[in-house]
Amino acid sequence: MKEEKLLHLLKKKKGFFETILDLTETEGELPVSEWIAVLEQKKILLTCIDDVDAEIRPFQRAMQDLSQEISEELDSIRKVIRNILHLDSHNQLKRKEELKLDAGRPE
Repeated sequence: MKEEKLLHLLKKKKGFFETILDLTETEGELPVSEWIAVLEQKKILLTCIDDVDAEIRPFQRAMQDLSQEISEELDSIRKVIRNILHLDSHNQLKRKEELKLDAGRPE
């Protein structure tokens, strides 16, 4: 029963990360005003992830004996996070270039 609850929480956490990934994939093409709104959405999702992490903490003691399904879910979450970080890095570079161009334009 505990493993089912843990798996449910991990899937919930992964869903939040996947939503962040979706937002990250599109944010690079958005104008600054819409981009700021996306950043706020991502901030809310990170708060949701923190809440799920708090629910996961009691399971951490038993995490030495993980089932294959739990291990696969954790690996899947790691992959989503890596994708988010990669896209975020790319988006940041793109925004910096846009801001440099905007700063050089006369108003």
